[in-house]
Amino acid sequence: MQLDNPLHLAAHPQPLDSVTLYSSPLIIPVTGPVVLNGAIAVSGSRVVHVGTRQWVLDALKHDMAANGRIVEHYWDGIITPGLINAHTHLQYTNMAEVGRGTYDRFRAWELGFNEVYEKLQETRPWKESSYQGARMMVEAGTTAAADIVTDPEAVGALASQGMHGIAYWEVMGWHNDDWKTEGIAELISNLGHMHHEGLPSIGISPHAPYTLETEPFVDLPDIARQLDMRLHIHLSETPIEAGEHESTLTTYSAADWRDGQWDSYKQLKAAGKGASAIQFVDQLGSLGPDVHIAHGVWADAEDRRILRQRGVGVALCPRSNRITVTGKDAPIRQYLEEGNLLAIGTDSLSSSPSLDVLDDAAMVYDLAREQGYTRDDLTHRIIRMITIGGAEEMGLHVGAGRIGQINAGATADLAFFDIPVGTDSPQAIERTLEDFVRHGAGTNRATIISGDIVYNDGAFDLR
Repeated sequence: MQLDNPLHLAAHPQPLDSVTLYSSPLIIPVTGPVVLNGAIAVSGSRVVHVGTRQWVLDALKHDMAANGRIVEHYWDGIITPGLINAHTHLQYTNMAEVGRGTYDRFRAWELGFNEVYEKLQETRPWKESSYQGARMMVEAGTTAAADIVTDPEAVGALASQGMHGIAYWEVMGWHNDDWKTEGIAELISNLGHMHHEGLPSIGISPHAPYTLETEPFVDLPDIARQLDMRLHIHLSETPIEAGEHESTLTTYSAADWRDGQWDSYKQLKAAGKGASAIQFVDQLGSLGPDVHIAHGVWADAEDRRILRQRGVGVALCPRSNRITVTGKDAPIRQYLEEGNLLAIGTDSLSSSPSLDVLDDAAMVYDLAREQGYTRDDLTHRIIRMITIGGAEEMGLHVGAGRIGQINAGATADLAFFDIPVGTDSPQAIERTLEDFVRHGAGTNRATIISGDIVYNDGAFDLR
């Protein structure tokens, strides 16, 4: 018998020498129903079991070595998977003064951002700023993020806290002519630098259709796919990216602009064509299931259909949209009713009051109701957005390293929220889950990443 055969080891796991048990009156596994009076058994970096406390203890009797040890920590609140922030720029943590400003249009925010950014470029404090932002996320219960990196000093933010997720190198400002001669070489050089930083994963972020001309948008998906990387785009954030009319499949398919050779999206718009930014980048082949977009504010029915058909998720950033004056809120009700893949991001402190994704989750809840979403699954849909939804948008929801869920074999990323738990009726449980979504910001008291307690605000006595 070949003992080092991984298939054999999977079928006949070795006895466990030590297990840590995290028990709670309410656990949200996400990939299964909520568990009352539950427990999560963790060994090393993985979840071994999740279920009712008694069931887990009974299961461990068959898993433990003769002298195996179980250490239990009880938490009188909610345990969830580590939360996932699907869009942020951690390097701008020290630019909170921009996020505290008041602006009358998106361009005004952009000018305010540029002024502070250029001033900070003199000292380039991006490493310290990004590490500080990552720590803020961990303390809020976030264990993974889609982090866009603009300056090389900030590439190690996620790794600095042992977080999961993807660091996306941002590509912006290139024209068609200098992209071929200089841009591609610079991109490959920067990706090589990121590869040596010990990051959990790296990707590419073509910034937006209004900051990149056509050639980069054609080439970047090809480059990313050859390198087995994912893509993340700011798309449909600003009013300039809206289509001229509420479009349909027929008008998009027959649109006169589709057969033209356009140097850029700006050129297309200047010619009076009514294409949305989503339709434009779709025509370039820039969308696909390895892409997720940030914002998705100016997305009409046809745009939303394109995103669904291409398998492209949307990271909603409602607080940022208000501060940067994107002109309206994202069509959350339509996204929900039509079945688009959704996650939630905070964006950066340069456009948002905090890096706690639950602050945005609460706003998504309120906006959905204000926009007329009446179904009773809203709380559950939002919990999915801030956990496995974010993982799915980054391709991290399946496989041995899967995150955003609590199940046997998954990565042991957990968050512990100080939310009073009602379990005496189905209605009480639903109220508890709604309280978590609407009022959970600032209540995380401990965070576990890959089985290690990386933050503990009095949740556990570790003496």
